[in-house]
Order: sequence, then C-alpha cells, then structure tokens
Amino acid sequence: MNYEGEWYDCRDGESVIDAFLRQGVNVPFSCRNGICHTCLLRCVGGQVPEKAQSGLRPTLRAHGYFLPCKCVPAGDMEIVPPRAADLYTPAVVHKKERVAPDICRLLIEPATPLYYHAGQFINLRRHDGLIRSYSLASAPQKDYFLELHVKRVFRGAMSSWIFDELAADDEVELQGPEGTCYYAPSAKDQPMLLVGTGTGLAPLYGVVRDALLNGHTGPIHLYHGVRHASGLYLHHPLLALLVAHRNLRYVPCVSGPQVPPFAVAGRADAIAFRSHAGLSNWAVYLAGLPAMVWAGVELARKAGATDAAIHADPFESATAGIPTAPGGRGGRNSDRAPDAEMWAALDAGERLMSILVDFYTRVYADPRLSSFFHGVTMQRSIEKQYLFLRQIFTGERIYLGDRPRNAHHWMVISDELFDYREALLMECARRHGLAERLVQRWRGMEEGFRRDIVKTAPWNRMLDGVALPVDGFGETLIEVGSLCDSCGGEIPPGTKVRYHLRLGSLHCEACHAPGAGGDGRGRET
Repeated sequence: MNYEGEWYDCRDGESVIDAFLRQGVNVPFSCRNGICHTCLLRCVGGQVPEKAQSGLRPTLRAHGYFLPCKCVPAGDMEIVPPRAADLYTPAVVHKKERVAPDICRLLIEPATPLYYHAGQFINLRRHDGLIRSYSLASAPQKDYFLELHVKRVFRGAMSSWIFDELAADDEVELQGPEGTCYYAPSAKDQPMLLVGTGTGLAPLYGVVRDALLNGHTGPIHLYHGVRHASGLYLHHPLLALLVAHRNLRYVPCVSGPQVPPFAVAGRADAIAFRSHAGLSNWAVYLAGLPAMVWAGVELARKAGATDAAIHADPFESATAGIPTAPGGRGGRNSDRAPDAEMWAALDAGERLMSILVDFYTRVYADPRLSSFFHGVTMQRSIEKQYLFLRQIFTGERIYLGDRPRNAHHWMVISDELFDYREALLMECARRHGLAERLVQRWRGMEEGFRRDIVKTAPWNRMLDGVALPVDGFGETLIEVGSLCDSCGGEIPPGTKVRYHLRLGSLHCEACHAPGAGGDGRGRET
C-alpha cells in the first residue's frame, strides 16, 4: 500500500487500519467496525473491495472513499487522506437576527440540498476549522433555509464569533445531519411530551412543527424552561401555533424570581413530569441542559416511557470537562458518595464480579461492541471495570486507570450504542439477582458518564487541563509497573515506554526499539 508517498506492507487477511497501526502510521479511527466512518480514506489507485464501501453515500463511493477498518486489500492500493470538500458542504448565511439578549437566529443556505429530519443537528465549521454542533429548528418540508438558534456562551469561541463577526452573505461549512431526536410520523395519534431549556427549544420547535405539518392528531405538550422571561424567545410564534392547532399545548416556565403572568413558576422538567405521571404510550423529547436531559430520561422511564420512545438531545459545552450526574452530583469518581447498600447487595464484590464476567462474555461476542476491545483481553477489561465500580460504590482509592472522558476519548459512540451497552449491563445485573431499584440506581450512575463517552468524533485527552494530541505515539517513564501490550512481558516501574496516544496501549523498550517487528517504526497491536 502506498500512503502519502510511502509504502507499507499489509499481511494476508489484515485490514488497512491494522496494517497502518502495526507500522506506526497516524490515521484517524474509532470503532474499527465500519459504524462511525471516522477512518474514511480515499483510494486513487488500485481496486477497493466492495465490503470496504458498504454504507457510504454514492458520491463518496464514486470518489474512491472507503473504510480502512473494513478493507482487506486484494492488491496494491494508492491511498490519500480525505478531502474536506467531500465531507463538508459549503453554505452561505442568509440572515442573522437577535431574538433575545443572548440568543440569535441564523438562516443558512447550503450550496446543495441537505436532507434531514427536523430536530437533528449539524456541525458548523468556520474558516479556521473550529467546529460546533447546533440543532436544526427548521422543518424540511416547509422551510427553504436551515434555521439555527445560537446562545452566546461566556468566552465561547464560536458563539462570540457568530454574535460579533458573522454576517449575512458570509460563508461557512456544514457537516451532517446527525442525531435521533426527531419526529417519526408512523404513530400520528401518539401523545407527545417535549421539554426543553434555553435554546434546547430549537430542536423541539422543529419537531413540533414537523409533527403538525405531517398531520399529527395526538396531543402535543411542549414545556420551555428559562431562568428569565427574556429567554422565552419563541413565545409569540408558539402562541400562533396554538391558535392554529387545537392538539398543541405550550407551557412557558420561568425559574427565576420575576415570573410574568403568562408563565408558570418553576423548572420546566419538574412541572412537566409532575403533570404527566403516566407515559407508557407517549413519545418523550428532551433537549437543553445535560443535567435536565439525563434527569428527564430517568423520570420518563419511571413514568413508563420505553427507551425507544425517549429522544434525548443534551447541549454539551465544548469546554465541558466533568459530567454532571443525575441528582446534581459531578461525574468525577471522587465527587460521588459511597453506596454502602449497593456494595452490600453486590456481596462485597463477589456478585459484581459475576455480573461483569457475564457482561464481558457477551460484549466480546457482540459484533457491535467487541471491536472497541481490540487487543485487550477479556480478563483485563473485567478487572479494570471491577476496580472502577468498586471505587465508585465503596469510595476506596484503588482504581489506577484514567477517568472515562480520557479513557474513551478516541471512541466514536452514539447515544444508541451507549443505550445498547447500558441495557446489556442492566440485563446482566438483573439476571444475577440485583433488585430492580438498585438496577435503576446503577443505571443512573452510568447515565452520569454519558456526556463523557457519547460523541460524533474523537476528542483530545486532557492532562492537567492541557489537550493532548488525538493521534500518534508518545514516550514516557511509568511510575507503576505494567505489562507490554505487544509481547505481554512485565514492564517494571521507572521504564521508558512507547504508548499510543489514542488507545493508551503500552510497549516495552524491546518492542519499540528500531528494527522491532522488522519495519523500524515500532509495533502496534
């Protein structure tokens, strides 16, 4: 294989991505199973196996794009990185208007039609490569322009630029759409509950309009929560929808001290779930502050809504570090109070180990999950997770691994896949006799780490507040002994090791010395 002017060997039955990693080549990747499309590369010479282009858009296939994680070459290939123009769509700002003191509305015209569902989000990229995600408030069957609602964030690089510099006729780039928080017209008589805070109203406004345009006949209850009444930026358009559609109910909620007569005092989620105790046949949409969204997910489940009927769109900050867990506690291990009742129910670890053995046996046999554990033994995964959970439930300082945000920084994991993994773990807990209320408590703890794990692209590891590179290799002296991920040999404390910046895999001096593996670049398994 020729990649950017250099030749690399590919062994029989070996994928392009594995060959590159074995020879120390810096290439983007995540799931290694053809799901996330993070590793997309382009072939400009040679034959691309059909399997390596499965699931790609026709235009990408026509330009030679393929998934190296699914590509086992049949012959020589000339490979180059993807072109930004193929992945991003140019667009022009048609209009920018201030709809609240700290909220502006953008109308954007893409150069080519964008096929999307109301409520999905797109990635907006400016000229220097800075990217942020914004939900779509527009309805595709009615609106020509894409509509975004942008809240000004204190010291926010993108929002400050949008407010202070971006103007009509300026060019931007779009990627997407992404997300599953959208209306499904198959059940037009199903009751709908929508709860949003701040500009979390944007996707919900799109969903409501899309439902009404599709002739939805079931009741639609929309709750919009803000701190100050000035944040009710779509109050009049929503009142107009109320007049035109008798099945729509709109409840503005203000949690601050000054509540106008047309609003309800209190938090939108508290008011909504107090008013709707039974949601067994409802569709539930939640968008806005992550703490509200994940707390709302748990409340919806307790009220009888199925996971398939709950659509969540938490608005994560690009500078967020530690998650806020359900109940208002931080997601960092040290911020969690020990759970003596849970630990006792887990037989002081004996039942926990049985649950994890059952769980990882299923994970390693599951095609959707096993690829994330490439090169990691099942026993090692079980032991690390056991120590992590034991520290959470007991408060003991025994877990030496990285926190979830760093440990999972390279993995592209969707909300759907997070839910799938979580449901499998909870099923194992039930199978080993854990009481349902404790299963739900455990689920709530897992939900607190969702924002540290779910993402559409890899992000940097953070060390002492410094963002480390996503790709490549580094060298360091380890203070605690470990095992080499190449040869399995023991690495004593104080040894210089080579490690993969994304995977965190360690390699002893013998394995990363020049000539190791026969290629002089070091090895990566």
